[in-house]
Amino acid sequence: MSRVLFVKGARAMIVCLAAVLAGAAFSQASREKEAREVFEKLVAVAGVSFHEEKVREEIRGLLPSEVKPTEDEMGNLIVTLGSGAPEILFIAHMDEIGLEVTEINPDGTLRTRVRGGSYSSIWESKVVKIHTKTGVLDGIVAPRKSYREASPAEHTAQDLTVYAGVDSKEGAQALGIQPGDFIVQPKRVTPMGPYKTSAGSTDDRGGCTAQILALRQLVGKPLPKTVAFAWVVQEETGLSGSRAMTRTYSPKYVMAVDTFVSSDAPFDPENVGNTPLGKGAVLRVFDSSNITPEDVVLRVRKIAEAGKIPVQWGITSGGNDGSVFLSEGSIDLPLSWPGIYSHSYASVMDMRDLLALADLIVAISESF
Repeated sequence: MSRVLFVKGARAMIVCLAAVLAGAAFSQASREKEAREVFEKLVAVAGVSFHEEKVREEIRGLLPSEVKPTEDEMGNLIVTLGSGAPEILFIAHMDEIGLEVTEINPDGTLRTRVRGGSYSSIWESKVVKIHTKTGVLDGIVAPRKSYREASPAEHTAQDLTVYAGVDSKEGAQALGIQPGDFIVQPKRVTPMGPYKTSAGSTDDRGGCTAQILALRQLVGKPLPKTVAFAWVVQEETGLSGSRAMTRTYSPKYVMAVDTFVSSDAPFDPENVGNTPLGKGAVLRVFDSSNITPEDVVLRVRKIAEAGKIPVQWGITSGGNDGSVFLSEGSIDLPLSWPGIYSHSYASVMDMRDLLALADLIVAISESF
């Protein structure tokens, strides 16, 4: 009789454990689905630096209905949980790299300038979308005149000329093209294997996504401090959006939520940026604009360990939105996900890292 009871009890435990595991798997799959939906909606919207309006409105529509975002004079979108001056400020930037029309040539081609850091090789001979005030047009970036003879080093991004299918300045104007219009390549989200995703403008639509996911979890929860979230403009052209925020915000801690350029790619040296995809969020402890104090890094790592959130740490070049707050006395710890082929239209990220980043933002907000 006792043997029968033991077998029945064991079976019940197995069934119960299977139900728990199935529930956890369903929960994780549901979270991944939510993350992909938010990310894909943000990637689909074009918003080069100085042209972030549609991205901002898309983000506004994805925020929880309970929050009331504000917009400052620069066009930064800000949400504050709690009251008083923010103790922690999370920042992700809305803008992406692209081209901007500077002049229409007599033959109808378009002279351009680059908005953000970019290599000419990712544009040359590519199909592009020209965003005008009246609509979106197709164009191509013309190969340079000395395409066969010249090396890529002899061709700069400022030499890019866009052909819109007309042969006169008047023809281009008739299409609605004007100086100041912006240009991006067609964007699509391409799943790669079970977790990885390739897309354009992951920098920084990934960070925007992580903040939205975190905010959805935090709404309605009592927080021991005031936490602010900002989606800012013009990061790629000089951190202008976050710099404007320093006039009204002086947080104790600022955490820029942005990409980390990983060396987890063929031929990349591993001595810098050695943060493999799929191994968790990244604490960007050292870059060209900031060094985070060791005690702050250790505190965040302990929070991650307590929450069983996978994290890495790394060093890289470049700056981050939080660095402009250093002169205000803030401590800057950028939070990231590892990505490869940054600033191209084939950037790759791992959705598990993005979820870990969102979880880390929540954990920091609740217990830092």
